[in-house]
Amino acid sequence: MSRQVTLPTSPRLRALLLVLALSGSVLCPGHAAAVERDRPGAKDHPQVSRYEGSILHNQGVVAFEQVVLPLGPYASTPQGKQPSKSRKVEGKVLNYAYWGPKDRSELEVFRNYQAALAKAGFTLLYVCDEPERCRAEGLASFAADWTNRPATFGGGSDPLSRMEENGNYPPRFLVARRQADGDLYVSLTVLPPSSTERDRGVGAPYFLQVIETQPMRTNAVAVLDAAAMQKGIAAEGKVALYGVNFDTGSAVIRPDSKPQLDQMARLLAADTMLKVFIVGHTDNVGDFPANPALSQRRAEAIVKALVQDHKIAAQRLVARGVANLAPVSTNASEAGRQRNRRVELVAQ
Repeated sequence: MSRQVTLPTSPRLRALLLVLALSGSVLCPGHAAAVERDRPGAKDHPQVSRYEGSILHNQGVVAFEQVVLPLGPYASTPQGKQPSKSRKVEGKVLNYAYWGPKDRSELEVFRNYQAALAKAGFTLLYVCDEPERCRAEGLASFAADWTNRPATFGGGSDPLSRMEENGNYPPRFLVARRQADGDLYVSLTVLPPSSTERDRGVGAPYFLQVIETQPMRTNAVAVLDAAAMQKGIAAEGKVALYGVNFDTGSAVIRPDSKPQLDQMARLLAADTMLKVFIVGHTDNVGDFPANPALSQRRAEAIVKALVQDHKIAAQRLVARGVANLAPVSTNASEAGRQRNRRVELVAQ
């Protein structure tokens, strides 16, 4: 196991010690095995490094991309195999394909990452460390998809970089997030080594993906203040809000929705005669029979938050979910789908 480290509170120092906890020291090519070497020019991520003794056999960067991070089991949908719960993240995507050392198990590699990330200030959003459950949940699909894309690695999608969804090699999988100047997301898939990899003198293959999002702006345009909402309702009888957020397939309000909820409550507290419909809208992604029920539960969650957390009278609020029946833009592009995913306050 890698050394135990007590991490300080400074994010920069925590990041440095995470590298040290996983790497031990800078590796020379061929350090872990005489048969294989690091790809020339490939380097670890500066904040999330390799497990000590591993070999970095492929690396790549996608300047800007959307990643759908699984936070639950995969399921079959009309759009194909999709995670039942997920989080969409956009930003710079850095991909790393490693082989672990031949004398270390895949469990040891996974446990060290799990512990080091937690100590470095990451929140573990989803962890599956039971291979049979991970196999049943289809979690090998994530790495299989990404490692088969031509643009994932600078060295190309060669066979040695691919992690196939093979039932004989069940994965371990995690997703973690650290909030700093900009969110940093990490996904890790670790497989047991095949006989071919053992013959090459290496151990467990693992795919590490790091997504660097842009810093969150203060006073973001997406959050409308009470005055702007009042003006919109007075002019059009309704106002669209984009600051109340949910994970894919979930009706649980995310914590980053608080600024918008606070402004909604301020509007309703300032005008005690105002009664509104709270209407949930979605894009057209997902199964239509499920979307109306999902949008209804989301609208009800907002009503519950306003009543319980902000003491707004329940009789002033009516929740309705209309799914994707009232788009304001095309669902053929991501920009259009983002406009369609909204909550509207409609005057009764």
